[in-house]
Amino acid sequence: MLKIIPRSIQDVPTLEVIQEELINEPLPLVIFYHGWRSAKEQVLTQARKLAQKNIRVVLPDAPNHGERHADVSSVPSVTFWNSIQGNLSEFSLICQYYQKNNLIKDQKIGVGGYSMGGITTAALLTQNPEITAATVIMGTPNLKGYAQLIIDDAKKRNLYMPVDFDKLIAWIDNYDLNSQPEKINRRPVLFWHGTKDPRIPYRMSKDFFDNLQGKTYGEQVAFITGYRAGHLVEPRLMDKIANFFEYYLE
Repeated sequence: MLKIIPRSIQDVPTLEVIQEELINEPLPLVIFYHGWRSAKEQVLTQARKLAQKNIRVVLPDAPNHGERHADVSSVPSVTFWNSIQGNLSEFSLICQYYQKNNLIKDQKIGVGGYSMGGITTAALLTQNPEITAATVIMGTPNLKGYAQLIIDDAKKRNLYMPVDFDKLIAWIDNYDLNSQPEKINRRPVLFWHGTKDPRIPYRMSKDFFDNLQGKTYGEQVAFITGYRAGHLVEPRLMDKIANFFEYYLE
């Protein structure tokens, strides 16, 4: 039987999903991030599929989301980037909680996420070598390119953008996996992206994958194309994600 445990790790609201009989056992850990304007409860189906593989799953609410809901700034993407930055800063906090309680088996740590959570995952790979395996679903490793896309779209729609917006989000340069792909360092990473995604362009992920071909540091990176798929995750894909983590975190 699966158990869902609400827990605040300092000020981060989370749900832990785990098989009840394994609550006190060291297990591989997967931290899975939800998407923009979503919440941790929205990824419970994915978490259940992972927990059935004898994995401890933690679902955090990103800043400005779920229990931490906040109004969206009128300046395009400010709240979006702030939410991702919060995820990045709180990742080690969550890991340390489970490490201190001796609940991570063999220090196997997986990270995954949908959309904004996928962008978070790609960014985490640049600074956290302790991550064993990762899944980037409907996200992009090209943070700088996506930020520019948002700026260009805002200008087309005559929306206000600060003239120094690039400086306000300059931190993303350090977390842009697209410009430092060697940080993957031969770790298993699974990408999935739909060709008809209206929110995050398919090519932003596929071009990254194509550029990895022949590189030793990217030899364990896989890419699944969702032909004619939009910005939506179906149960069959959730099963693939669960199987991926089961294989690489066993």
